[in-house]
Amino acid sequence: MGFAKRSEGLKNRMGRRKKVGSLSWAAVLLLCGLAGLADPARGEMYQFTDSEGVIHFSNVPTDPRYRRQQNPAAVIPLGPEEIHQTILNASRRHRLDPALVKAVIKVESDFNAQAVSSAGAMGLMQLMPATVSTYNVRDPFNPSENIAGGAQLLSSLLSRFNGDLTLALAAYHAGAKRVESYGQVPPIENTRRYIQKVMAAYKTYRGKTPSEKAVYKVFSPTGHVIYTNVPEQYQDTRRYRVAYAQ
Repeated sequence: MGFAKRSEGLKNRMGRRKKVGSLSWAAVLLLCGLAGLADPARGEMYQFTDSEGVIHFSNVPTDPRYRRQQNPAAVIPLGPEEIHQTILNASRRHRLDPALVKAVIKVESDFNAQAVSSAGAMGLMQLMPATVSTYNVRDPFNPSENIAGGAQLLSSLLSRFNGDLTLALAAYHAGAKRVESYGQVPPIENTRRYIQKVMAAYKTYRGKTPSEKAVYKVFSPTGHVIYTNVPEQYQDTRRYRVAYAQ
């Protein structure tokens, strides 16, 4: 399934409460048998607002005040063209290739704005509650807000890893601290497959999306640096690392 598959490290951190202004996320997670797989058919979210105006979200309602959330995506629908324009706007704002943002959405949620993973990731770009708080995404099921937050996260990861697309995607999936601790793509098979899927989708969308062709640096196992505008051919993360050319 093409939904976010978060590693244990991320899931274990979700019990911590995050607060930005009056917004707080109480992520009470249900870790099912196949951890990290989203089930959009059963992925329901619940919410309540406490006496201090703090909004609590959970996919496992343990407080009687929780009520099933009416998904905002059903209230404010966006058609394919509007989604495309939203991606273009967010990509320009954060200096990303729109085809890359589309590829991440394709692999994370298959363009299902209501997707919720068993790890608690939400919406089109499968944002974790901590990410939602960090980037002030008030409604992760609103496609525009979700894409804006996801694009900002992706851009920040590319900056954090000096334009290294392979490491940025690994961090999007497994967490930046985990990637930094290994100094390379973590030896997690799901993460390696995730990068390959995103790069394959990226290749597809680059052929469909009118955009400037970025140039990338590819670091080979022999130490050679290859410059290319088609990085998708270097998907094997055990052999190659791909970075934006500065």
